[in-house]
Amino acid sequence: MRIYHYTNLESLALILKNQTIRFNRLDKVDDLEEGNVESLGVKFCKYVFVSCWTETAEESIPLWKMYGGDNGGIRISLEQEMFKEYLISNLKIGKMQSQGTIISKIPPQDMVNSNFFIFPMLDYKNDLFYRHIKYVEDIYAFTKDAIQITNIQGGRGDMHMKMKPFGYYKNKRWEFQEEVRFVLYVLPMNPMVEGGNSGFSSIVIQSLLGNKSLPFHYYDMSLKDDAFDNLEITLSPSATEAQKLIVQALIDKYAPNAKLKESALGKVVRLK
Repeated sequence: MRIYHYTNLESLALILKNQTIRFNRLDKVDDLEEGNVESLGVKFCKYVFVSCWTETAEESIPLWKMYGGDNGGIRISLEQEMFKEYLISNLKIGKMQSQGTIISKIPPQDMVNSNFFIFPMLDYKNDLFYRHIKYVEDIYAFTKDAIQITNIQGGRGDMHMKMKPFGYYKNKRWEFQEEVRFVLYVLPMNPMVEGGNSGFSSIVIQSLLGNKSLPFHYYDMSLKDDAFDNLEITLSPSATEAQKLIVQALIDKYAPNAKLKESALGKVVRLK
């Protein structure tokens, strides 16, 4: 299945050069309401990273205008199952060591980092990773009770956390986007490293309640080695001849098998 992402020329250059897709922190996206929801005082959106797409093949004038810029934007199209997978054997994290081999979309060096932990539910069929946005009247109604702490004794307690509501709901005013997105949930510490610590639960609780910062504001996920073989790039309806030359030069250098297409809206809309 093909999916579509509207962006600018600068982002295209980085996608092609680095062969990565950038996941931005949810509290940095353009939907301020979505980025500011919290639960139990925890600003959990700072631990959610998203890459936003649509499954709609027909070009969208609002998406061109919002994300492609006035005239220099492009739309990329890739197969949904685009991300690189790593075959990892006998992974050692802190005092723990996995047995056998696992397949991960997160590289091993990021799995063993003590400063953060990316939840490994990265199956394309799992809506924790790939989801169709649900458009609702009130986002807060779905997130306010997502984090709860019970059995509090001596500064410790049991944390019950539903991550799924964060990054799942947007107000109905955004429904025109018909958005699908990839989602990463990241803790500001690594429970695998802290697994042998008797106060592990308390460490997690204090990290979240203290809104502990992560060491990065975005995360770049690597694409499969052959991902660009099926890449399609559509030029903005208002693309100039110079911009066409720039895009073609990028394709020639980094993705020679990619297809470059003119916009179907080139004769019906002026984005400037």
